[in-house]
Amino acid sequence: SIYSVDSKFMRILIIIALSFGITTLICSSQEEQVELQFVTFPILINPEPLELLVGKEKTIEIDLPANRLSKVYKVDRLSQLELGKSAIGEDEKFIFKTYGRATLLPAKKQIILVLRKGVNISDGLEMIVMDNQQDGFSGGKYFFMNAAKVEIAVVIGDQKFAIKPRKHKLLKPKPSKVKGERKYLFTYLAFRKQDKLIPFYDSTWRYSERARCMVFIYHDPHTKQLRTHTIRDYIE
Repeated sequence: SIYSVDSKFMRILIIIALSFGITTLICSSQEEQVELQFVTFPILINPEPLELLVGKEKTIEIDLPANRLSKVYKVDRLSQLELGKSAIGEDEKFIFKTYGRATLLPAKKQIILVLRKGVNISDGLEMIVMDNQQDGFSGGKYFFMNAAKVEIAVVIGDQKFAIKPRKHKLLKPKPSKVKGERKYLFTYLAFRKQDKLIPFYDSTWRYSERARCMVFIYHDPHTKQLRTHTIRDYIE
């Protein structure tokens, strides 16, 4: 009968609609995942374990290297990123002590720079979130972080700028010199003392569109002298 044909047709439409809905949910779930990499500063010889809160009473342990970027961690997108340490309280309930919080960017791939506020991680963390996609922190770019107590003047390639304490800058300089296929960046650093600029570092760095660099400027805790710590990361 016409009724039975229409019923079969409707059932087929419902099955197709449900299948499409399930597929859409799976795809949207996958799209909501973000890829995170971590790096920390200052350098810590024996860092204590650190956890990322990824859901209700759910954490993953993360690596916090200081001389390279960590491996990629794929997690569901969260409204806020929280690093800390979990424990089970006397009442057998889950406890998470937060050392630092940050808001993620819309980007699917991100780098989290973790800065310690004290000697130990448990003293508190400040986090700087960077876009790790093609138009973000990509090859040929330099990230400067002034972790020192004085304003720093920077000359790198064709760029000249100043960075105040606890501030950072991301840029893509043009090479100072090209010799065959090799490109070079003249780099000069100075600190401001009253109205004078006092140089403390100059060098010529190799430049590559395949590499990106993070440059940290800080006071050595033992000598109190200004130092630089550079992380060079090659992009495949």
